[in-house]
Amino acid sequence: MSNTPTVVSVINLKGGVGKTTVTALLARYAAQEWGLDVLAVDLDTQANLSQALMTADDYTRFMDEKQPSIVELFAGYAPPAQNKPSPSRLESADIIKLVSAGGWLESKLEVIPSRFDFSDNLVNSTRVEPEVLAKFIAQHMQHKDLILIDCAPTESILTIASYHASRYVLIPVKTEFFSTIGFPLMKQSLESFRKDNLGHTIEVCGVLVHRTKTSGSGSSKDGRDSLMDIRKKAKDYGWHIFCNRMDHSDSYPRWANDPHAGYLGNAAREWPKIAEEILAKIGLSKQEAEQ
Repeated sequence: MSNTPTVVSVINLKGGVGKTTVTALLARYAAQEWGLDVLAVDLDTQANLSQALMTADDYTRFMDEKQPSIVELFAGYAPPAQNKPSPSRLESADIIKLVSAGGWLESKLEVIPSRFDFSDNLVNSTRVEPEVLAKFIAQHMQHKDLILIDCAPTESILTIASYHASRYVLIPVKTEFFSTIGFPLMKQSLESFRKDNLGHTIEVCGVLVHRTKTSGSGSSKDGRDSLMDIRKKAKDYGWHIFCNRMDHSDSYPRWANDPHAGYLGNAAREWPKIAEEILAKIGLSKQEAEQ
């Protein structure tokens, strides 16, 4: 296994495709089943990944105590607090939270959480350095095996920051009307980044299809049409489509938010195959992780 982490941005420039669910479940699976040292980064201003991975009590405490977050990482310092009368140097341990989820390998999964004021802080900033996250990973996170970045569904400085930090891009997509509306935007966004950063290698590791309830298994006309459109666009762009797919199940988001959820239906049967296909595609190996 490489002595540097594999960094993946989970993104689609279309909302509601389940990217946070995919990020949370993949992070947990990689830590628990493959024994990888995993960091999840919440770059979405809605902070859904933070709330999914942290317990409700931990996230409430994090907010109430105004603990450092991804906001401070981009700012580059820790602001004055109740026990700190002045700005101070931001240590990596200040912003990384251990994920406590009972049966999971707790020491192997950490998260850099987001706050709801993330967007406002960036908008009000005079200048945001897009390489901040990449530099942080280069300086402090080289011991990690896998870093997953949950991205917002809109192109912004956060998107560019995630690209600077990433080797791969994972694109979740749902079989629904306008399912591929974000694909041309993603292609243009990546091409623009590559043009401006010729020394940076970044590629789409794959498209993960999530078959919605309305399209069922793909037997309906809408489902077939949507799946055909996804396949065509992905082929045109040279993007790999993962063989394993997520069938509609309310268990997926419930499982992402609660690792001890009860009956998981399709999710429990499908997810191990999905996760292992993704991890293998980005060059990780369970056998190597166990050595």
